[in-house]
Amino acid sequence: MRKKKIAVIAGGDSGEFGISMNSGKMVASILDNNLYDVYLIKIKGKEWNYEKENQTFAIDKNDFSLLINENRIHFDCVFCAIHGSPGENGKMPAYFEMLNIPYTSSNSLTSAITFNKHICNTIVSSLNIVNVAKSLHFFDYEKIDTDAILNYLDLPLFVKPNSGGSSVGISKVKQPDSLLTAIKMAFIEDSEILVEEFVEGRELTCGVMETTGKLYVFPVCEVKSKNEYFDFESKYDPLLADEIIPAPISESLDVNIKKISAYLYKKLNCAGVVRFDYIYSSKRRKLFFLEVNTVPGMTGESIVPKMAMEMGIELPNLYKMMIEDALERKSQLEK
Repeated sequence: MRKKKIAVIAGGDSGEFGISMNSGKMVASILDNNLYDVYLIKIKGKEWNYEKENQTFAIDKNDFSLLINENRIHFDCVFCAIHGSPGENGKMPAYFEMLNIPYTSSNSLTSAITFNKHICNTIVSSLNIVNVAKSLHFFDYEKIDTDAILNYLDLPLFVKPNSGGSSVGISKVKQPDSLLTAIKMAFIEDSEILVEEFVEGRELTCGVMETTGKLYVFPVCEVKSKNEYFDFESKYDPLLADEIIPAPISESLDVNIKKISAYLYKKLNCAGVVRFDYIYSSKRRKLFFLEVNTVPGMTGESIVPKMAMEMGIELPNLYKMMIEDALERKSQLEK
């Protein structure tokens, strides 16, 4: 049987470049060499390259092929490990859709919708299945009245880029005179921002994956940050956060989170592996939706792979299942 040629794309144009490269390298190193010929493609702006033995080979963007020593390589599937733009916001999925190349993440529309926190929150809120924190949405061309914000939202509050991940550009604001600085910092990362109410509670997250027609809902994880909140530093320093799988929560809350996550996965038309983040406020006895991650981290230290391993799915098999699902989705479309 011919080995399938797999392009693992990593890097991207956001503050998550380094994290994405780590995910891509892990996937490329663990994929079964008996089944796949694997090529790690680093994407940064207009530079899309494959590096081997101190040589650099550029991707032909006309058909996403690779020419190595007169040998033209066309890929059977793309494993997307780009967190942020252009992998998670719909741009790369749209490109692969035009070329009819299967890929492991959600489609371009779902990716674009879920990456835009304001739009995603609006849709999730309309489903009336889970609470969404109060927030205000701003563009960088707007004149922002900080007094009006503070009249609508109580301190402390969060200011965050509207699109992005890994808590890049997020600030927790406790004092009125810190609000404008936080807004300016968020606008460095994005042209749109959210100013959102602070919900005190337990940070919980749940992974969902569909492959070859079967839906897998992973164990719920509780994240306990040793910093004030689960910021960029604590997300990627194992000494600064504890990730407890399965989460030590009541059976009813566990069942509810899994039920909501599976429902959102279907309603948002997700594909591949997706992670849903929540806050549970014991004071208010309410679960709040935070965000969707359609390209979650894929290293051995990332949350979703840990969830999968808790279920008995080892990393090579997890990656294989994701590729098989992408190929199956293309097959179904062609019928």
